[in-house]
Amino acid sequence: MDMKTRLAKIVGPDFVKDGLAERYVYSMDMTENPPKQPAMVVMPSTVKEIQEIIEAANETLTPLIPFVTGQNVGGLTIPQVDGAVIVDLKRMDRIIEVDPVAMYMVIEPGVTFGHVRKYLDEHYPELVYTYPLAPPYTSVMANALLQGLCDFSTARGSMADFVNGLEAVLPTGELVKAGSGILGEGNWFGRYPLPDLVGLFSGWQGMTGIVTKIALQIFPRMPYSKHAALFTFEEAATTDLLIQIARSRVVDDVDCHSMSLVKMLMGIPYPVEVFEGEPDYGTLISISGNSLEEVNANYNVIEQIVENAKKDDPRQILVSWKAVKKLLGDEADSWLDFPSNAFSILTEFDGLSWVGTYINPKNWGIALQGGRKIVEKYGFELQSFLKPMNRMHFGEFKFIIRFPKDEDTLTRVRQCNEELLDFALDLGALPYKTPVWATNKLIERVDPGFLELMKKVKKTLDPNGIFNPGRWGL
Repeated sequence: MDMKTRLAKIVGPDFVKDGLAERYVYSMDMTENPPKQPAMVVMPSTVKEIQEIIEAANETLTPLIPFVTGQNVGGLTIPQVDGAVIVDLKRMDRIIEVDPVAMYMVIEPGVTFGHVRKYLDEHYPELVYTYPLAPPYTSVMANALLQGLCDFSTARGSMADFVNGLEAVLPTGELVKAGSGILGEGNWFGRYPLPDLVGLFSGWQGMTGIVTKIALQIFPRMPYSKHAALFTFEEAATTDLLIQIARSRVVDDVDCHSMSLVKMLMGIPYPVEVFEGEPDYGTLISISGNSLEEVNANYNVIEQIVENAKKDDPRQILVSWKAVKKLLGDEADSWLDFPSNAFSILTEFDGLSWVGTYINPKNWGIALQGGRKIVEKYGFELQSFLKPMNRMHFGEFKFIIRFPKDEDTLTRVRQCNEELLDFALDLGALPYKTPVWATNKLIERVDPGFLELMKKVKKTLDPNGIFNPGRWGL
């Protein structure tokens, strides 16, 4: 029995596809990473079906690549080997449980940010989840497992820090749990005090198992909020101000964009130009609290920080959101409402890429300044995005490139991104959502014991090497 027939017996013939059109769609994403077609696509809807697919793959040594919506910017689901089967999990889209007391939700892989926003608004309006700058149809689970950032990251860290536990099918077919849910369903309140086995799946890009459910923290919706826009000049001064604001502990979130990215979000057509005398960066600051008095007191702290910064450079300016709306109209409020379709502006072309990293704050300004020069050298718009993370224990920055996928531009994008990453690695930054070319650069520099430990974990969990092979040199 060939693989397609066997998979059709497991999930039904309507949910196994190997046509040229389907294989083409799953062979690429928007990035510069080279496309490669899978042998076929299978779409399970249950844990049992996943286990049977894995059993068949082990018997035939067929590579498997977990996939949900493909909304990544890193080539993370593009096959690296011949004969791979994409395991598309979008049919598993249940919100299984919401615990309003312990404030968590348990969801399946196919649940998107749009699903979560709608469900909580309708059933638990007093609670919210955290959202990234991503389309509403992006997988919530995938973003958490890939350790990305979100609109609570300044206060709370990466999305991986909101994971209470998970259930996964190992590459050998066993079903396992990690976190407090090991004592039974309805008990996914946290990960401690236990050996933290969530780390066997967090950041692994599907190399160690297929996560079938995940428990994620949700948070109280604060009754009062306030926003402001901060406009700054020069990289060192900008990052110094962001560090002070994040460490003040009075903000929920801080999103800093290069001025060209701000203009793009305002609808300025490509290519976005920046003129002499304009601010270099625009930052959205979000504050919330239990009363107007609390919110206003916190805002006053930010005002004082900015006033102190003006002693060195009087051009730095804090603008109330009321003033922003007078200038830009009600459209400005759409920037505050996540998950947002603002991301669609980035997809004007068929190509979108970035080099994103987490970095020691002491090197943040240097990295931003040097990265800017590299982007300008290659003739791309300066679309930089940075965020203080976890009250400024570390910083995030990325340089975004939107581009048409002609061969000359693809070559230029690859060269620019490689130079950006080399520069960031020299400063001790760690890339996230890393494509294969980026991890290849990273493993040349990492502690050899770390890499050996990764190999041992991978070999133990996936003895036949069938789960997303080729990632991290494994």
